[in-house]
Amino acid sequence: MKRSATAEGVMRSIASADGRLLRSDGRRNRDLVVHAALEIFAENGMLGTVEQIATRAGVSRTTVYRSFPTRQALQIAVATSQFAQIHRIALDAQQRSAGSGVGLVDFVFGAFEYNQANRLYLELFAGRPTPEMVEVHSASRRTIAELTDEARMAGVIRPEVTDEDVAFFCGGMSWRLATDRATTQNDWRRIARFVLVGLGVPDELLPPRRVPHAHLDPSVADA
Repeated sequence: MKRSATAEGVMRSIASADGRLLRSDGRRNRDLVVHAALEIFAENGMLGTVEQIATRAGVSRTTVYRSFPTRQALQIAVATSQFAQIHRIALDAQQRSAGSGVGLVDFVFGAFEYNQANRLYLELFAGRPTPEMVEVHSASRRTIAELTDEARMAGVIRPEVTDEDVAFFCGGMSWRLATDRATTQNDWRRIARFVLVGLGVPDELLPPRRVPHAHLDPSVADA
């Protein structure tokens, strides 16, 4: 009986390990598919095919459908992931700023850089956003509001500037980048400088005098 109980315990252990392995593989494949879909959608808009995504991810079409039974489910997963990335850009800017107030500048340039390359989430958000998308977007807005408060307290922007002012500016430019491929990096960087100066940001805190972080392309730092 002891032996049988031990054998059963070993089998349960193996089954548990297999389950963890399968779950781990499933998560890895899901991440590969989402990343590949982000690239394909950025290149081709929502016309990108499952075949293209599977090839880019290095998995089969069956694997794609296993994680995302419908095309819409995949698009929403990509959009939610992109919202999370915008929030990550804001959080990284906030951490580097450490109360100096320059985090808002870092966020603006980092977010626009990202928005120019990745458009899908804005297309979807203008339609029927899911609760998950709204939750991530709301978290991002809270962090941007904190960056605005910090910049105001540090004297980096004018005292009367509100987080709604910043959101209006960021939202408008993000939509432009999402819908007009003709807008170049030099275009949005020039407009971003003008608007930030209008909000009170000192010229010395703007690129190229201060290159915020790795989201900026060093080759155009002096544009």
